[in-house]
Amino acid sequence: MNDFAVRRDEAAFHELVTRHADLVYSAALRQLESPAMAADVAQTVFSDLAQKSASLAGKIGMDSSLAGWLHRATRYAALNHLRDERRRRDHERQAMEQLLIDSEPSADWPQIAPVLDEALDSLEDDDREALLLRYFKNQDFRAVGFALGVSDDTAQKRVSRAVEKLREFFTRKKITIGAGSLGILISANAVQSAPVGLAATISTAALAGTAVTTSTLIAATAKTIAMTTLQKTLITATLAVVAGAGVYEDRQAARLNEQNQALQQQEAPLTEQIQKLQNDFADATNRLAGLLAENARLQSNSNQTELLKLRGEVGVLRQNAATMQTLQEQNQKLRTQPKGVSAKPPEVPPQDLFPRDSWTAAGYDDPRAAFQTAILAITKGDLKGYAASLSPDLLQARQKQVGDTMELTGKTLDELTAATVQEYSQVTGYRILDQQSPADDEVVFRVYLDGVGAEKLIRMKKIGAEWKVDAAP
Repeated sequence: MNDFAVRRDEAAFHELVTRHADLVYSAALRQLESPAMAADVAQTVFSDLAQKSASLAGKIGMDSSLAGWLHRATRYAALNHLRDERRRRDHERQAMEQLLIDSEPSADWPQIAPVLDEALDSLEDDDREALLLRYFKNQDFRAVGFALGVSDDTAQKRVSRAVEKLREFFTRKKITIGAGSLGILISANAVQSAPVGLAATISTAALAGTAVTTSTLIAATAKTIAMTTLQKTLITATLAVVAGAGVYEDRQAARLNEQNQALQQQEAPLTEQIQKLQNDFADATNRLAGLLAENARLQSNSNQTELLKLRGEVGVLRQNAATMQTLQEQNQKLRTQPKGVSAKPPEVPPQDLFPRDSWTAAGYDDPRAAFQTAILAITKGDLKGYAASLSPDLLQARQKQVGDTMELTGKTLDELTAATVQEYSQVTGYRILDQQSPADDEVVFRVYLDGVGAEKLIRMKKIGAEWKVDAAP
């Protein structure tokens, strides 16, 4: 630190960044939960360090360590962004809690990580330094004692005391965990490796920042954060669409191709029949014109018998022309019918046909009852009942999809629910066309939805003693 502060030795600053980049990046990542934003905060912290190196050189090493200053600076740099971000997430979390089944989760790293830095900041300087050196820098008690100027035993006691204070802090947050488990949990998860090349990027940007004004640095950082967030949003939306439609569209495309070929085979004889009818119509038109001329001639001769005969033939020809016109209209309807859409729903045995007025909350004892319970709940807008019918993995995926959709579209949970209920309001029943069991705890249905004319693949999974919907388009 002194080498850079006094002589502006860039190699010394690069080495300093390399040693502490993991600590700063991990602290930012725990608070922001975004690798891109954590990298931006890390760059800001080291830029501040480069600019303030002269004033900090005398303090660091006397009253506190560089690790302590970097941790405190990282926390303060992240708080401004975290304040608005947490307010938005709290609002979304309140909406999504309607989909969750009440349960008391056990304490684990995802619960501890968001408040770990707040807990560390609440400790006294000596206790915080001891924890950072022991669990975040992975130093033994001898190295911790040497850095703090105390014996090995004193260092061990100080670390134990600090862990106990952390545990008490988490207890006040209603997160219960033993002191021994807490130390192991922090040691295993607290520090993640910074992205490759981040240290070099930070060093170059921080050193370059000493030659520009503070306002320029802030503007560049804000622009980078905005671009990172936008890219994340676009990539998330694209992946959500691709993941939701990929497998189903492949299967549907194959089925549509088969149906198109069948329609083409049906269309060929109709085309021949229409051509024949057109030729017959042309002949009939010519005959009609001749008969009309003959009729006029006979009328002039007052030959009533021949006139009546000719009128009968004209009536038959007109009836044939009307029949041909009807066939042409039917063929036109067949040509304009969308490819792949059956004229009527497929026939299935009565036990595989479930009209809407027969649906009930049938429970989860078997796959068919569980699927009927799920489709009844989503049709009625019963979000909690729908959530209870899903497997944990599908429920988590649905929650993330709803959160991303709310963020991208600005719609509320009630608006999204109303749109889903409206979509299923057209369904008048469903037919189970096929049922397969790839495994003892797995069943796959091929379902046809009456009223909308669509097929879907539904995978049911047995979890414990109950069947749950595990995958659906």
